[in-house]
Amino acid sequence: MAGVLGVLAAVSACGGSGQHAAGSPSSVAATGAPSSGAVSPASPASPPAVSGRLSASELPAGAVEQWQPLAAPHVQAVSSAIQVNECASVQGAAAWQQQAYVSTYRTPAEQDLFTFHDNAAAQHAYQALLTQMDGCQTQSRALQTKSLGAAAADAQVATTAQNGQGTAWSRRWTGVEGISAGGPQTDHLYAVQQGSTLAVVHFDEWASSPAAPYSTRADGDLLTSVARKLG
Repeated sequence: MAGVLGVLAAVSACGGSGQHAAGSPSSVAATGAPSSGAVSPASPASPPAVSGRLSASELPAGAVEQWQPLAAPHVQAVSSAIQVNECASVQGAAAWQQQAYVSTYRTPAEQDLFTFHDNAAAQHAYQALLTQMDGCQTQSRALQTKSLGAAAADAQVATTAQNGQGTAWSRRWTGVEGISAGGPQTDHLYAVQQGSTLAVVHFDEWASSPAAPYSTRADGDLLTSVARKLG
């Protein structure tokens, strides 16, 4: 357990973790209790958890990163917006299921399943996420300029795949510590909406990691795999 807690302390931020990390399994394990945030304890009125997660080996770069779960999936009712990175948040969800991972290189990944009261609400949240990510490069560079200086504003955000199932993005930048880890990295984000569920998958590649760089050519297949799991 001491070794796991050391990993949790080291993997304190994911490019897609955001404010919701305050109530995540990693912070609970590291601190002993979740801090206050945008979530409230699950209630009997909450929608049931969705069993639509990819297995650890099915996550992006699974064969290289060798992802391992940090804890059992964590389910919570939601009372307000959940931040997924510095640029975007998910609003209007009724329940949220989270699974955090760590790689053999001590880099983070996460799967989030947001359940809404109806299909229209889930579609609205997905479209809002698309709109927010359209401005992510500008917002990331503004954050870099404020925290690191204008010369460090190197963020490049690209859509790496988009199909009838969802959308994938990558962000290459010198990260600003807080929601993300600090230092050179590439953050990958995937969003898939099916029915009343919005799935968000994300993982980070840190320049300091010895792992071979991930090829985004597989991102379209990843979106299809997530949609298939949601059924």
